[in-house]
Amino acid sequence: MIDLGVIGAGPCGLAVGVAAKRARLTCSLFDKGPVVASLMRYPLYMTFFSTPEKLEIGGVPFVTAADKPSRREALAYYRKIAEYFELDVRQYHEVRRVTRSRDRFQLVAHHPGSREPEAVEARNVVYATGYFESPILLGVAGEDLPHVTHFFTEAHPYWQQRVIVVGGGNCAGEAALEL
Repeated sequence: MIDLGVIGAGPCGLAVGVAAKRARLTCSLFDKGPVVASLMRYPLYMTFFSTPEKLEIGGVPFVTAADKPSRREALAYYRKIAEYFELDVRQYHEVRRVTRSRDRFQLVAHHPGSREPEAVEARNVVYATGYFESPILLGVAGEDLPHVTHFFTEAHPYWQQRVIVVGGGNCAGEAALEL
């Protein structure tokens, strides 16, 4: 039995893990991908809008070469946070079911290299899955075709291709400019 089961090992999940560690609570973080998997889908050459100080966790300085961190620097920083605080991050463990009994939760996680799912009992559960893995679909014909993607990582695969960028936010604008 652990004190806290965290579903998601992105920046928010890591912050919860650090807070739990400091409170001397037992805590395990489960993620269906690697630690901070959401950042893996960010454009390869992306620079964050936030300053390093606003992205720091646990008072550990986020040192960057420029005024704002790059995707690569963020990935390295968050890996170091997990190592520095010795967080129990269970990468590639997809939580498929959470059930609650009177005084506990049971998390059932599946790891692709294991035949049997892993069941963990926790007194409390935090969902820190973020929004990045859930793109907003338009409900239009063709959005599920193999050549359609809901994530942009770099322009190279689209060189000399006809491309439509749907969206009006910063990410869509940057993708359009890079393409």
